[in-house]
Amino acid sequence: MRQHTVIAPGIVRLRPSGDLGSDVQQLLQRVRTEAVVAVSSPMRLEDHYALGHLAVRELMSTGKQIRLLYSPDFLDSRDRKPLLEDSTLSPKIRVSSHDFQNTFIIDRHAAVLWSGAGAQRPYMVMVRDPALIGVIHQFATMTWESAARLASRPGFGQAGFDERALAVLDALNSGVTDEVAARNLDISLRTYRRNVADLMSRLEVTTRFQVGVRAAQLGLFG
Repeated sequence: MRQHTVIAPGIVRLRPSGDLGSDVQQLLQRVRTEAVVAVSSPMRLEDHYALGHLAVRELMSTGKQIRLLYSPDFLDSRDRKPLLEDSTLSPKIRVSSHDFQNTFIIDRHAAVLWSGAGAQRPYMVMVRDPALIGVIHQFATMTWESAARLASRPGFGQAGFDERALAVLDALNSGVTDEVAARNLDISLRTYRRNVADLMSRLEVTTRFQVGVRAAQLGLFG
């Protein structure tokens, strides 16, 4: 990876090499204390993150703090089973449907941001301005902390939720009373409330408001 153009003080446009996997590994090898890796959309759809995941595991084995933030769309382009079964990586991965930028943040000293696949004007820039890095780091970590955990999730999107569960979710999201929702679904009030309780348990939340938040994070609303 080589520097290309100074855009502004503390901001440099980078020219990626032909091997993005190696670029990812080189960036992660610079980490001394902590790193945040947020991937909303890969620059290319090839499987170039294997080296990155290998480097992440190596960093974690030496006590570095790592946070991985993925979008549901990015996960849809990956084989999720190995991630779910990876006891090292899985606890560090969070999934958020909120908009966020593809970002590497290295020790709060540098951040690399890049465009996703299909961008009309692809870019990769490195930020070293302390004030700007502080803002980028705060947004990325707050998004990670509020996002859904990957571990214990059998799937994302609507996978694993039958039509009844999705219908109950829609009823909760519409804001109608339990009585109206039960009547619309042609089930008893007791059954409806039991279905709501089941959803809360599956989504690992304790309030109906949290059901809506978590369901939105997982892309369960059609």
